[in-house]
Amino acid sequence: MDMNLLRVFHSVYIEKNVSNAAEQLGLTQSAVSHGLRKLRELFDDELFVRSGTGMVATIRAQQLFEPVHRIMETLTEQVLAISTFDAGAAQREFSLAMGDMAEVVFLPPLIRHLRTHAPNCTLRVQRMHNDAMLDALERGEAELALGNLPEAHGHFYSQTMFQHGYVVLASTQHPRIKSRLTWKDYAREKHIVVRSGLDFNLQEKALAPRGIKRSVFLTVSGFLSVPWLIRGTEYLATVPTRLSEGITQAAEVKQLDLPESIEPYGLQSVWHPRWHKDPGHRWLRETLFNLMNRYPEMP
Repeated sequence: MDMNLLRVFHSVYIEKNVSNAAEQLGLTQSAVSHGLRKLRELFDDELFVRSGTGMVATIRAQQLFEPVHRIMETLTEQVLAISTFDAGAAQREFSLAMGDMAEVVFLPPLIRHLRTHAPNCTLRVQRMHNDAMLDALERGEAELALGNLPEAHGHFYSQTMFQHGYVVLASTQHPRIKSRLTWKDYAREKHIVVRSGLDFNLQEKALAPRGIKRSVFLTVSGFLSVPWLIRGTEYLATVPTRLSEGITQAAEVKQLDLPESIEPYGLQSVWHPRWHKDPGHRWLRETLFNLMNRYPEMP
């Protein structure tokens, strides 16, 4: 049994007219008539007979309608419905893995977007280092990871959303660092560094050709505490552009450009193949890309 034949039967029964049924199905009238011929052969019954300008169902067609109608409802509501995602009406929890900086910079615009376009959807975010994200995706603990994950390969899917640059954080009361920074200034000061995935190694690799080796006073595992650690001190910290204007203002630290730009690194969204064709997950991926590819000028 071709399921399309049941669609033809269902539509002709309701419309009581071949032309109207064809229009409703997006088919030609001859295609609907051809379907009716096949149905009559399958059920060995006329199914519909002409009466005036319409079609009247036979007793056999009347017996068939209820089970066919249930099949069509199931297809529409439980099978075909999952092939699309109506963000405005959907009720769904999205699970993400990201670092602390991503929570501060990227979650606020994502929350605002969901509040407007997907008001019944919720987020569950797990904070973790880049090197733990792929395991979380593999175990199904998160459906989408955001981080510096160029090593994501094999069966994982990934998309680079933008390239990160760097800025330097310094206290607004720093006695020597004002509005401009030289490499001599940078090398002279003590630093607070963040060991988060590949970020620290990328910075060191970029600074080495310039003959700069940072004097590290403190090493931490995340970015979120850095502005308050810098506050009121003479330390510097090199962080991805931009941590957050709100946070830096609250912590009374300023953002300074490096004397010259160093090689940026990419931020990727990564997901397991089990989610690749899920309509809701695809909507989330596209939403994040559209929001984040304008970084650092986030909406």
